[in-house]
Amino acid sequence: MAEEKLIPESPAEEAGFLSSFVSEIVNSPLNLVLVGVITFLIYKIFRTRQQPISVPAPAPELPRLRKDFTVAELRQFDGTQPDGRVLVAVNGSVYDVTKGKRFYGPGGPYAAFGGRDASRGLATFSVTSNDQVEYDDLSDLTPMEMESVLEWEMQFKEKYILVGRLLKPGEQPTNYSDEDDETTNESTPTGDKTAKAPVAAAASNTTSNTAKTTSDSSSKPEPAEAAAAKKAEQPSKVEEVKTVGGGDHAE
Repeated sequence: MAEEKLIPESPAEEAGFLSSFVSEIVNSPLNLVLVGVITFLIYKIFRTRQQPISVPAPAPELPRLRKDFTVAELRQFDGTQPDGRVLVAVNGSVYDVTKGKRFYGPGGPYAAFGGRDASRGLATFSVTSNDQVEYDDLSDLTPMEMESVLEWEMQFKEKYILVGRLLKPGEQPTNYSDEDDETTNESTPTGDKTAKAPVAAAASNTTSNTAKTTSDSSSKPEPAEAAAAKKAEQPSKVEEVKTVGGGDHAE
């Protein structure tokens, strides 16, 4: 059987195949759309790989604030001031929510709570701007609404830093710096007493053990051998009589 030889295609045939392939794509609108989509995707993939991933720089950490606020003072901390600090009050306590600024800061979904007492809004599920200028005692809330406030308060305690209290009208703020100093001064002598207590207890136990050992040793009976030796050393009645009479007497 004669071997069949493959005859390579001529350049003219290859050019005719490419032209027919291109003309088929150009003449079909669907093919043109598919080619455009594939080209765009390939471009996006290569462009994404070439661009470095930029990570936003973390915001500088603000110094911790420890202070009580009136309603008017609290409104100054809504995130629009230069340092960008955001405070929110819940059930009479003020929390620093600056790390959640994207929620409570300007433009956030809960920006209405920034620099405000959010208790009533959280209780009624109402995220609206609260323009109150006086302290809200929440006395008109229902038990279910008050329970909702307490649940929100627990979440704020776990997630954010407690700053201080929201002051009622006429209430004086707490001087937290003096409180910290008193706590430090009172803790020092307490620590000394605690350190000295084990030493005194150990000394008392040692004295008690020594007295107990002495008492036990004095109350123990003498051994039989020691009693016999002591009895042998004492003179008998016959020897005493001989000594007194000065000679031997017949019985």
